[in-house]
Amino acid sequence: MSQPATATANVNLAMPAINSSDNGRKRSLSLTSRSEPKSIIEIHISNETTLNSSSSSNSKRANLETESQTEMEQQQQQQPDNVIGLNVEEQQRDNDNRASCSIFLQHLPCFKLQQSITNCRECRRRHATGSSSSNDSGSNINSSIGNNISSSSNSSSNNDIYCRFYEFRRLQYNAAGELRVAGFPNPYKEPTSIDYTIWQPDEKTAPTAGFMDIQVCRYILLHAGDQFCYLWRQEAEALKLHQNPDGTIAWKKAVQGTREICDVCDTTLFNYHWTCRKCGFGVCIDCFKDRKEGLQNNRRRVGEAQRGHDEYHWLLCTDDKQKEEQQQQHTLPELMLTQIIAGDALNVLGRLLHEVRTLWQVPQVCGCLLSKQQVSDEQLTQLIQDMIKESQLKQQTSASSLATAQKVQQQQRLEQLHAKKLEFARKNGIDYVPGRVWTKETLGKDPITSAFDNFKHINFLRKGLAGLRRFLPPRAMTLAHSTQLAPGVPHEWLCDGKLLRLTDPMHPDNRVLYQEVWKCGQPVMISEVARSLNLDLWHPQAFCSDFGDKPNDLINCLNGNLVPNQPMRHFWEGFQCMHKRLLDVNGKPMLLKLKDWPPGDDFAEILPTRFADLMRGLPMPEYTLRTGNLNIASCLPKMFVPPDLGPKMYNAYGSALHPDKGTTNLHLDISDAVNIMVYVGIPTDEDSKPQLAATQRAIALGGCDYITRARCQLPDVLPGALWHIFPARDADKIRDLLNRVTLEKGFRLEPDHDPIHDQNWYLDDKLRARLFKEYGVEGYPIVQCLGDAVFIPAGAPHQVQNLHNCIKVAEDFVSPENITHCYHLTHEFRRLSHSHTNHEDKLQIKNIIYHAIKDCCTILTRALNERIDLEMAKIQAEL
Repeated sequence: MSQPATATANVNLAMPAINSSDNGRKRSLSLTSRSEPKSIIEIHISNETTLNSSSSSNSKRANLETESQTEMEQQQQQQPDNVIGLNVEEQQRDNDNRASCSIFLQHLPCFKLQQSITNCRECRRRHATGSSSSNDSGSNINSSIGNNISSSSNSSSNNDIYCRFYEFRRLQYNAAGELRVAGFPNPYKEPTSIDYTIWQPDEKTAPTAGFMDIQVCRYILLHAGDQFCYLWRQEAEALKLHQNPDGTIAWKKAVQGTREICDVCDTTLFNYHWTCRKCGFGVCIDCFKDRKEGLQNNRRRVGEAQRGHDEYHWLLCTDDKQKEEQQQQHTLPELMLTQIIAGDALNVLGRLLHEVRTLWQVPQVCGCLLSKQQVSDEQLTQLIQDMIKESQLKQQTSASSLATAQKVQQQQRLEQLHAKKLEFARKNGIDYVPGRVWTKETLGKDPITSAFDNFKHINFLRKGLAGLRRFLPPRAMTLAHSTQLAPGVPHEWLCDGKLLRLTDPMHPDNRVLYQEVWKCGQPVMISEVARSLNLDLWHPQAFCSDFGDKPNDLINCLNGNLVPNQPMRHFWEGFQCMHKRLLDVNGKPMLLKLKDWPPGDDFAEILPTRFADLMRGLPMPEYTLRTGNLNIASCLPKMFVPPDLGPKMYNAYGSALHPDKGTTNLHLDISDAVNIMVYVGIPTDEDSKPQLAATQRAIALGGCDYITRARCQLPDVLPGALWHIFPARDADKIRDLLNRVTLEKGFRLEPDHDPIHDQNWYLDDKLRARLFKEYGVEGYPIVQCLGDAVFIPAGAPHQVQNLHNCIKVAEDFVSPENITHCYHLTHEFRRLSHSHTNHEDKLQIKNIIYHAIKDCCTILTRALNERIDLEMAKIQAEL
């Protein structure tokens, strides 16, 4: 931008940034293309266009089916104007159902059926003449169009998938040709073998996740098994809460590409929930329980009453027979208990989990009766111990995709050496564990079996909103101790031995030290990641050249104001030239950051080359890659809507001259994340000395230790961003301090808001000092330089201040160590206001936990059966 006057004019559009979100969605879809939400009228027009084009394409095939087409046209002429006609395939299927008079699952949306059938709330809204005539103002519908059900339904309307009764309600034609409701599917009689393969381990179905060996499965069960046990018990509790006198349990088949969510709190419906058989309204276990117990915290505040809702924010019933002014509340006894999992698969997996953990010597702290069972077969125990030791031969390294050929060859020689030692130990009756450093305490111990031995006298379980949260005490190490655990791994310790910094991202043994601190909820930093990236792709000039003319919103970090719809050239050119930056109303350069770009989950589509470069260079790929065997989000079957785990970019100017202004305010994330610094720069058209001096002052003021300060003064090191990461266990203490400060300033506390989730605070040195003095809470001050990757645990509050101009890229993942925090935060987010950006559950952590446990149990059970068959074959061969 060449003329400052133009920049000043653009700033007049600045307005306060507002957190906004959709009303919610009953079913979220996995789409290849995203669009901005449309109004109801636009959806109506779009649907009509789709139907007309579908009819046009079907007419070409109708030349071969003249009779069917004529019959369809006659029926369409007899239908009222507001009834959508069927295409050839739909009409043929409907004719077959009409002729057989057999019961069938509803395969069409309600608005395509006879008007004698009650429409669900989505189809009723679909046929509203406009948004003002629909009393279902809070109806959960995603206005992006798409349909991923099956290849056989591609000719159907793209909007079929939004129908609440699609593949759920059973229908039947009588002898007179009248359509009637014939109930709902039975979860124990209706599911087919294909339906069971989604939910239940068996001998034929391949696990969803990638390569997972015995030790990986045991490790996941160690950290996620107890949370699944709590989830299982919570589902059993739903049967006790149910109040419908007829005792009916309906089965709602999981439909590909959809995510069922609660109409009240927007949390993903995992299995048991309650449904209105008239309008399709759905509510989760927690909201049902709140309503039953009469909790007032779920009521809408006075002045926020919303049309079409009751005082608990439950949608009113939209029965077609009722007029708008006569709509009634949903009462608990009238709702129908519904499950999504086929048959008894949940109970089967729950029992199998405890059996597998007992057999494979995985510690259990869930406290249920099944966790107390013992294995009485000594031969079976010995066989499993041998399998565990053999698997450890391949588990001493992370098998990193970044490892060089030389290091892989060294590891192979090491495995051969351990194999010989193990064979010698077997013959001589020696208890040998490959790869362990022998001491009196660790001789013969398996690291997973003995995982909690050091914490037996420590209560590391804390009651949360959803079961027990696991908070292992922080681990402080010395270099002498960690070198014994992982000889040859280049690393150092910061923050008094609590922050691990790995200095070789390609070292195959990095995971040994990483897991030691990661399981305790501590952040990790890995340096020199830039060696694996093509940094030319991440330069501001490259982005300016590729996307300079594309418009996007900017945020002024000095006041939080939004600068909307600016060509990104104005932002990228200001990275290296102060005189090209946008000016505020006072004529001063603004401190800008690029807001939400690339948008949503379109990173791979908009930046395919950079996406491939990032995936090749991610450190700890077993955790951070989408297919990593310790990223348990990879266990989610493809038929489910995948969670949006990134990558995401964070681009902002440096703010070292404003130490009380953060680039990213204090917040926490529902999943783990790795954040990589791919570019650090200083404007070249002004004296850099004041900026460099301010950077060193900010680092000292931030509480960084001597090693960090010394590193940042090296001539070849340019500090990029100052992080403060706080332990997840201290989040409530931070909330209490911020609430106190809010009251001291004369403001009132909003009941449906949270000082951390709202992202309105940046803890400067005074607030951090008060936090330590009054609560004893001390965070991890981290300086992120070019090529540094910072790993942030789920649930850990953190804030960022860019010292210089930075381009950072982050990838989210779900590690087994922090699964209890993900689960807790899902329940924490549901209590936020419905307009809050974090309110909706986009991670669907319950589904992730379920399928991770299912895959692990499947792999371990198959491995044991195969080994038993092999041993039996050897015995028979000897005979």
